[in-house]
Amino acid sequence: MLIRIDLRLEHGTEYQKKFNGESWCVAELYRYFIWNHQYETGKIRQCCIELSEDWKDDLKVIDTTVIKDFKLNFNFKKYFQLDKLTKKKMQLDVLHQGMLEIANKESWETDTLTKAYNYCMENNLENKFFVKNKFMSSPDRKYKIGFFCNWDIDKFEVFWVLFDKTKKEIKRKLLIEKEPHWGEFIYYVKWKWLDNQTVLLEDKYKYGKKINWEFSII
Repeated sequence: MLIRIDLRLEHGTEYQKKFNGESWCVAELYRYFIWNHQYETGKIRQCCIELSEDWKDDLKVIDTTVIKDFKLNFNFKKYFQLDKLTKKKMQLDVLHQGMLEIANKESWETDTLTKAYNYCMENNLENKFFVKNKFMSSPDRKYKIGFFCNWDIDKFEVFWVLFDKTKKEIKRKLLIEKEPHWGEFIYYVKWKWLDNQTVLLEDKYKYGKKINWEFSII
């Protein structure tokens, strides 16, 4: 099962830092769908679609034990002239093309990939979700707390969201705002109530910065 899909620019090129910083949102939205549908990839755990303005004839799948790396050409000058939504669509198209190329070479089924593409389009290419779809009750059972993530191409945001015990939303406030490439830690966070008014969110990602966020709901 794939735990990661990367969409990135060839190392050492002009637009590398800027493009790679924007490429997390759509790739994670696409990956979430196929991960959630237990897409079977054997021993392969990661796919990387590596882009360049001119790979010439070197378009191919590069094999390692657990990673598949496919090279594709991409028009970056055109890309950086587009609005945000059209950029996302251009990312999705090339990501899906690369995944289909890898899937065909590896004899993986492709229906799930097509469904992942359609899922991204149906969600207007917006990667927004409640973290772990989990809502924790306060010690006095008056409230529930959850965390809502907005993972865009230019920012990564986490909001804490307070509900009453019937799960009616009461309050929503921004807690974290970072660059998009920092977002992976959100899959590994844990949280708990310290008392009836205070919540602690903990970064448990082994490659993260182990930051804690403590806040009051009042």
